[in-house]
Amino acid sequence: MSVVSKLPTLVIQKIVNIAAESRLDSLTAWRDVLPLLAVCSAWRHAAKAMVYSRAFIESAEMGVAGQDSIDQPHLLDNNLVSNFDIIVATNSAGFVKSIAIGIETFACLQALVCGKDLKHYLRVNSWTGVVSLNIKLAVRRISYNADPNYIVNVSQYLKRFCDTMAERVPSIVDIRVSVRSKLQICTDFGRLMLEMYLSQLKSLSCSTEILEGIVELPSQLTKLSITFVTGNRVDLPKLGVCALEVLELINAPPNFDLISLATSGKDNIIEFSSLLIDILNKRIATSTLGIKIGKTGLLIFV
Repeated sequence: MSVVSKLPTLVIQKIVNIAAESRLDSLTAWRDVLPLLAVCSAWRHAAKAMVYSRAFIESAEMGVAGQDSIDQPHLLDNNLVSNFDIIVATNSAGFVKSIAIGIETFACLQALVCGKDLKHYLRVNSWTGVVSLNIKLAVRRISYNADPNYIVNVSQYLKRFCDTMAERVPSIVDIRVSVRSKLQICTDFGRLMLEMYLSQLKSLSCSTEILEGIVELPSQLTKLSITFVTGNRVDLPKLGVCALEVLELINAPPNFDLISLATSGKDNIIEFSSLLIDILNKRIATSTLGIKIGKTGLLIFV
């Protein structure tokens, strides 16, 4: 038996955490961590929870110049790469705490919402331990001669896919949605996913366009990060009595007024706890228990 096999479990876990923590941000990086499971049975036992804590489904590498077209039929299974199959095969779904979805082409979006693979994996395992969902949509322009009806057909599958996610992955409390696409279907996807979990969220990070149509944010939110999109004039949802600890307003316009976030109640009071406001690159840190928004503006109780 080698020396590394005799190390205490806590020491092995510490080594694994240091080696894996900064590398679990993409599927490619995740694969680099897999050898930790092959050292020996002791390392496999100690490393399994960390290595399988994140599940990924991402766009596969595209062809020449990464061009995306929906003029030609696609083999759906060839457009996405994922570690769901390994997680399911090793009975490790119980270790997963976070799911990351990264889509860069319309073909991949089609494969995700219309395909059967991910839905199959979600149905054959329990994913109740997943608490975080990270969605990145960077779908580029599709071909000008693409049939518009084709896009409509794909959009019809969005609700079914989101329903399946909400049913099979019911415990999400942290959502991060990043949309870098001019396609409305991408915005709709992000907004639908947010609506599925909105009532139970404790942490939310998204852009203003994703918040369109949402009237009020949940009171249990502790972290809220909003990125303002240029040219997007969506009315922000209201905040009532809440437990926010961090409020980030990224690229907020110079004339943005925090009063616009206040629920229209008698006293317009928003309760915060150890709030950190990050707006226009100026941070306002406070250990106050409350912030009162009145007609005269923002009052911070010290």
